[in-house]
Amino acid sequence: MHGIRERALPQQPLLERAGINPSLLDKAGQRIHTDQVARLFKTVQETLDDEFMGFTQSNCKVGIFATMAELVSRCKTLGELLERAINFYNLISSDIPIRLSRSRGNAVFSFTMHKPELDPQHFMAEFWLVIWHRFPSWYIGEPIRLKETHFTFRSPTHKTELQVMFPAHLQFNSSANRLIFDEKYLDKPLLRSAQELRQFVAKAPADVMTIPGSDSTLEAQIERIITQRDPNQLIFAPIQHLADELGISPQTLHRRLKESATSYQKIKDNMRREVAISKLVNERLSVEKVSEIVGFKEPRSFTRAFKHWTGLTPREYCKRDLKEYL
Repeated sequence: MHGIRERALPQQPLLERAGINPSLLDKAGQRIHTDQVARLFKTVQETLDDEFMGFTQSNCKVGIFATMAELVSRCKTLGELLERAINFYNLISSDIPIRLSRSRGNAVFSFTMHKPELDPQHFMAEFWLVIWHRFPSWYIGEPIRLKETHFTFRSPTHKTELQVMFPAHLQFNSSANRLIFDEKYLDKPLLRSAQELRQFVAKAPADVMTIPGSDSTLEAQIERIITQRDPNQLIFAPIQHLADELGISPQTLHRRLKESATSYQKIKDNMRREVAISKLVNERLSVEKVSEIVGFKEPRSFTRAFKHWTGLTPREYCKRDLKEYL
């Protein structure tokens, strides 16, 4: 939200549009679901017409990433993709000069922020590293195992989060931000089809926020089980039945979800919210119908839950979405 605040633009409508209740931001340790964050990114980018979200001197207009993706779609290997993408971004912007080099059997993807003072909390630097780890990993169909990740800034209070985002040795106060990995990855073939790439770009930046390999997590397994029960309606079985389907005890399931900073209730709420927003906004279904689809016995209970999730009632949310569209 930094770029929004710097331009004195209203923040609450963007949070609400992303499905984030603004009041939740004041609660310490509050986590926001990936889908909500992805919508917020997209909303901020579109509001500012800047894919760099106000963290650089010049705007990177919305559509640049899609153009880059189209350009690299003709590449055969990861090395070719990175070289072409780097040349493209260095050509259109001087704000984040990028370089790819080889050293002692390693590939080194590195960059610096031309004006780091515009990125005071190093958010853009971290996000740019995320993009250029996740997007290539997705394209070759396997997580790129990092050896080291370097940052130009000192160790932050959220270092433990960075360790999860970049599972490798972390080095701070470096001369450049770097992703260091085995150079053998550069020879990996690109496996994704043109159709898959179009879908990736359409959903961006949602997929780059997903840690490679996380589709095998317990939460992802539970979401798949629920989704496969009925394609037209969310059906949530008791947790004991869910544990049986996973082949573990209910106690083990509770413990493992707690260790992952989530719960069965949080998973249900996340799925209900995302399906509800999609049905209300994209399919323009009635509140009553959506309430039934996401598993509420009465629309009134659904409306209360939706307002808790987003800060708006379903009808208010739809009115705001329609107003912005028009």
